[in-house]
Amino acid sequence: MIDCGADWLGRLSSVAPTAIILTHAHPDHAWGLAKGAPCPVYASKKTLDLLHGFPIQDRREMPIKKFVMIDGVRFKAYPVQHSVRAPAVGYRVSAKGVSFFYVPDVAGLPDVPNALRGINVYIGDGATMTRSMVRKKSGTLIGHAPMTGQLSWCKMAGVRRAIFTHCGSPIVRGNARVLSAAIRRLGRAQGIDARLACDGNRLSLSGGRRGRRHRAPKRA
Repeated sequence: MIDCGADWLGRLSSVAPTAIILTHAHPDHAWGLAKGAPCPVYASKKTLDLLHGFPIQDRREMPIKKFVMIDGVRFKAYPVQHSVRAPAVGYRVSAKGVSFFYVPDVAGLPDVPNALRGINVYIGDGATMTRSMVRKKSGTLIGHAPMTGQLSWCKMAGVRRAIFTHCGSPIVRGNARVLSAAIRRLGRAQGIDARLACDGNRLSLSGGRRGRRHRAPKRA
């Protein structure tokens, strides 16, 4: 399970994760662990330090830019720009010859070519489609890059599929059909198959060919 926001507090038994991997310590990504975790929790040292008051018994530090094998799946953390107080990472996740890059909150992605090299699918920050929510604080980019900016990263790195999740309120409350069509158009403009994630989606990937995206019963 990647990230465990406050809305998962007291509900982890329904998922029964064998491991939880955190991107950063903001409440909507980590505070579902406020009463502890039923499994090992992996996160950067900075994130684990910020969660020092949580009764997490099995804390495992995730090194930066080094592969870690978790239950047969390889994770590699890349620092991203999003918050000064709660530094974030994105994860390159690999198994059976395919890889995706997951970064639900991001203002800037340093070293795009290396982070996204050989990625089959980019799964990114769905806070906003075209309006930038990026600003500078203490010389560091914070906030949320628009989907259009993230699509440009994908184009730069040769990534041909993108899915946007962790969506902002205007998207969650909007017309899913209209918004999905708009996101597909934004993707096509850069040669990328871009989609909107919805609750309940399942994404199948296989080496050497495109996986399938299943429709969800409700919006994310």
